[in-house]
Amino acid sequence: YFNAGNPIEVDGKEFYLGWSSNPQEGYYLQEYFPKGEAPEHYNDMFTVSLFEGSVTPEIAAQAKANELATRKESDKICNYRVLHKDGEYIVDFVVSDMSSGQLTTVEWDLHYYKSVKIGDKNYLLLMFLSQRAYGDDIIPLLKHIPDNIDRRINALTKKKLKIEIF
Repeated sequence: YFNAGNPIEVDGKEFYLGWSSNPQEGYYLQEYFPKGEAPEHYNDMFTVSLFEGSVTPEIAAQAKANELATRKESDKICNYRVLHKDGEYIVDFVVSDMSSGQLTTVEWDLHYYKSVKIGDKNYLLLMFLSQRAYGDDIIPLLKHIPDNIDRRINALTKKKLKIEIF
């Protein structure tokens, strides 16, 4: 639905377009994965979403924070924080899934919201990095977050995409 590059390099990894959607007019979503990974089961994902209109980064970040606050009631791992600077917002969060009382998946996401103009239209741009771990890889992922958070935030906020909508 749009061209943002393929592959896209972020934080030293190449991500290739794996899935694209236009769920409603003015809303576009594309997911990118390292070679060999797919939407159904991945370790790393980079996503680009565009929302045409007047939704601000602040409103979008607050909506995500509200969603996570609700999730935190039933997800004991769920934790998040909202960062902002110069009208741009990051929601840094961890969520999990359980099955039969066992932790099966943990996901660490960084969502980066900013306003952009493409052609003559205003959009909310959401770029995010997601890392997932399953089973025995969960604890290593959780231990890895503090050592990598600043680098990944920097990589995400410095990422420049030239986006063309078809």
